[in-house]
Amino acid sequence: MFLDKLSRADFTQFPLVKALSVLSLTSTPSPNNPPSKKREQMSTPSKPPTTLPATSTLHPLATTTGTHPLTLGPSTYIHPRAHLSTLHAPLRLGTHVIVCEKAFVGLLDPRTTTDDEGGEGGRGGVMEGGVIVEDAVIIEAGAVVEAARIGEGTVVEAGARLGVGVVVGKDCKINALCSVAPYDTVPDHTVIYGYDNARRVDRSGRDALRRTMVAEHVEVLRKAEVAARKK
Repeated sequence: MFLDKLSRADFTQFPLVKALSVLSLTSTPSPNNPPSKKREQMSTPSKPPTTLPATSTLHPLATTTGTHPLTLGPSTYIHPRAHLSTLHAPLRLGTHVIVCEKAFVGLLDPRTTTDDEGGEGGRGGVMEGGVIVEDAVIIEAGAVVEAARIGEGTVVEAGARLGVGVVVGKDCKINALCSVAPYDTVPDHTVIYGYDNARRVDRSGRDALRRTMVAEHVEVLRKAEVAARKK
């Protein structure tokens, strides 16, 4: 065969092979050509200043990014692969809050921190407090929460989305895959459901029972985490 008769030196004279050889040499760091520190810093997300009580669990596989403060209340549980972001605003979680896998809590867009005229806290911005999640809130898998505030006892189900500046009242339920438009307000005890995000009022009166169940859920998760680490 023709290729068998070529030496290595001859083979590298082909333009494509020569280009690939040069690329492989230049893309591999060497002791004489270490990777730039600036490039390393750009590839490593900053970690926010975090307040983490001893009774709370921030799983090692959860992601936290940003420079604004991140505050977790007592007995809060953050699952692996959850993402808490303070890149554009502070984030505060209350007591007995559960954030499940692949959920995102924080602001996605820096433009949401200022209004159209460059001021803060206007229609185009968010409340100065950033994102606030009150006590006994569950944010399920894959949900995206950019809301200004989520009231106590609320459940945000899997894949639901709360837009920027949304204010959700107490003991609400945002059903799976439902959404709330930016700067909307959801009154206390509201249930949002269906493909058209219909609303109704929950009159079951089981608010206290639900919060007790959330607290017990957190305790079960914490015990399971401790047991897993001992194995």
